[in-house]
Amino acid sequence: MNEEIIQLIDTMDGRQKYDAMCKAFFRYREAIAPILKEVVAEFKDCTNDEIIALIDADSISLSDTVSDLPPRIKDAGTEMTSPTDKTIYYDCRFKAKNPKLSNEMICIMLHINFEVHNDYNVRYPITKRGTYYVAREISSQLGILTETTDYNRLEKAYSIWVCNENIPEKLQNTVTRYHFVKEDMIGHTDEPAENYDLMEVVIIRRGNKTTDCDIFKYLNAVFASDKENIQKYIDMDRNPQIREEVDKMSGMGQTIYERGLEKGIEGIIKMGYDLNLSDSEIIKQLQTQLGTSFQKAQEYLDKFGRQTG
Repeated sequence: MNEEIIQLIDTMDGRQKYDAMCKAFFRYREAIAPILKEVVAEFKDCTNDEIIALIDADSISLSDTVSDLPPRIKDAGTEMTSPTDKTIYYDCRFKAKNPKLSNEMICIMLHINFEVHNDYNVRYPITKRGTYYVAREISSQLGILTETTDYNRLEKAYSIWVCNENIPEKLQNTVTRYHFVKEDMIGHTDEPAENYDLMEVVIIRRGNKTTDCDIFKYLNAVFASDKENIQKYIDMDRNPQIREEVDKMSGMGQTIYERGLEKGIEGIIKMGYDLNLSDSEIIKQLQTQLGTSFQKAQEYLDKFGRQTG
């Protein structure tokens, strides 16, 4: 993990650090490949190893930004007023070779933005934000338009969103693809899809219930830091750094769980004291609400009772 990301994570609280670690995990080609295989049509017939080889490792960046200005104008700094829209901060952004359109002579790239979005219940539809992201990705490929602008240079852009929390039950464990389709209103045309289907948004909505779909099995394993099940989709032995990342995520996840458990225990004990319950009654409350043994509940009371009471 680069120094800037480490410094950023150090300023976060426990949950934020865990979320940042999960996002950083997907900067590895091996980690993103199982998802791309499931949701990117161009990779449907590829193996994970083939997808890994198609991803341009040097193009992967975290917390990246996009601008409509070409590099030579951006470098001019304050000498030129920027006509761009609001700056976008991507979770992860990279390029991958399009196996459907590339050959030995021509290399056509896919421009892919990958987002981990925890709260699905926001004030705007995620689809609209995703559409804006791919539109900006398309416009950034050409920079400022002139009479000599070559629209043939435009390459397809994807915005892929993994949504984790506050998802309506009927939408849980769903994957939806939004893209351009052709509709002939009069007559029939044979326009190739690669000429117009240049923007695609994919929304992956995780759920609370288990599912047999590989994409959800894999994502559930990642966000639970479940090394055994992650290994079913990624050969972590090939890249020791991935195993290290999972170990860090696992350690942070356990810390968050323990802190949450401690706060819950303290809350039960404090409520018991406020209701003037006896120690034995508080122990029964701990057993009932935590599903724990009498001995463990006694240990909790001994540990947290004095500082709470």
